[in-house]
Amino acid sequence: MTTNTKKDKKKNTAFKRIRRAFPYFLASVAIVAVAFFGSEEKFEERSSSIDMRALAQNNFTASADQTAELYIVSELASSMQVATASVITTNYDSLSSASAIAANIALDKIEKPNVINTGHLAVGVVEYTVQPGETIASIAAKYSASGVTETMIRWSNNFKKSREVKAGEKIYVPGRAGFVHVVRKNETINSLASNYGSTVEEIIAANSLELTRSVSVGMRVLIPNGELPETERPDYVAPNVNNKTSGYYSYSAQYAKGNRYAYGWCTWYAWSRRTDLPSNMGNARNWGNAARRAGFPVNGTPRAGDIFQNNSGYYGHVGYVTAVNGNTISICDMNGVAGWGKVGCKTLNKSQWSGWNFIHKK
Repeated sequence: MTTNTKKDKKKNTAFKRIRRAFPYFLASVAIVAVAFFGSEEKFEERSSSIDMRALAQNNFTASADQTAELYIVSELASSMQVATASVITTNYDSLSSASAIAANIALDKIEKPNVINTGHLAVGVVEYTVQPGETIASIAAKYSASGVTETMIRWSNNFKKSREVKAGEKIYVPGRAGFVHVVRKNETINSLASNYGSTVEEIIAANSLELTRSVSVGMRVLIPNGELPETERPDYVAPNVNNKTSGYYSYSAQYAKGNRYAYGWCTWYAWSRRTDLPSNMGNARNWGNAARRAGFPVNGTPRAGDIFQNNSGYYGHVGYVTAVNGNTISICDMNGVAGWGKVGCKTLNKSQWSGWNFIHKK
């Protein structure tokens, strides 16, 4: 083989190597060009190329063009197996993640955490305009998935059972189980929670009161899972008062259906007000322990709708809590305030009920 032939073969081999490497060289040039010059504004002389250090200092805020260009660079680098491909991909991931978070913030999609689980519920008070043909029952059906009932809507608007709505009328609907309450003078979140069987945390979360943590007179607030005391319900009829200090009225034995306790005694009346309790709890002195064994919460904090229980006398005594207002409670009982076979009602301060048990609903 001649010397010239060997030289020609070497040249051909070198040329083939260069030709095979040329596409990689062009791709590298393209990556560099896109990364450093692709973001240049079309109508401005200054450059706005992708500077990852600057982007990081600016919480990875970038234009749509810059984001798209970095994506192209990332894809090219990965497909060409460039040594810095992983770095470029990481930069793109950082930028796209930050952009997604920014978009969510702009669209109010990031929600604050709640003390209780209300993800599937509306929040707060709904002002609702009645449509033709609608009734309170049909409106309640629209919100039934959130736990709203016809009674809750009636309580929220002080509607008696005989009251119906008319087309065009504006009413207030609780956005979830509970009722809408108009704040009165001297009421606070704490007193609302205590009076209506809710909690401070639930009221704050349901009404977005985290910043102020207060209510004002005339404000309509949702009382989550609350219950109106009997004396505040729209259909409540006050008993006939024959005594200035503690009104009483006859409680006829016609209401004794299903009541296994002896008529005229405190246990008969207390069970008639809370038929969810077992009907075999024995003497009043035993009610606190018997209720606990049956799974009912029992403690020393009164709520409207509770059964109170104390150990007065040999057999003890029970009755019904109609309202709680700060350190005072309103109660009704039989064979107590008004004597045997009669129901009497009165208000007690904390020194009078301190140490009692209160049987809550499950």
